[in-house]
Amino acid sequence: MSGDEIDIPLIRGDGSLHIMELKRAMSLRKPLVKQHRSAWVPTADVHDAVGQAINYLVGLDDNRQRIQRQLGIETRRASAVVLIGHPAVQPDVPEQDINEALRMLLTGLDRRET
Repeated sequence: MSGDEIDIPLIRGDGSLHIMELKRAMSLRKPLVKQHRSAWVPTADVHDAVGQAINYLVGLDDNRQRIQRQLGIETRRASAVVLIGHPAVQPDVPEQDINEALRMLLTGLDRRET
């Protein structure tokens, strides 16, 4: 957790932590999705942001006891959301296609095995 700077930490009703990772919207100036074969897929910037949030969650897990002792915050059930970009940054791609590509990324993360 050394050097980590969570953008917005929130305490959920059950007392556990929920973090929000914010990325620039219109100033991103980079696409959120790209065409790959016959489908839209998230770009590296999106994957980097998701990876950053995952790393924060791993850091919270690794430091759970210290955080609980010093701050009284439960991190065992911590969750994260990444707010990145805006569909208007890619006016040539329908917003529905962007949303679907991002949804598929999250679905894939939920279904992975470790």
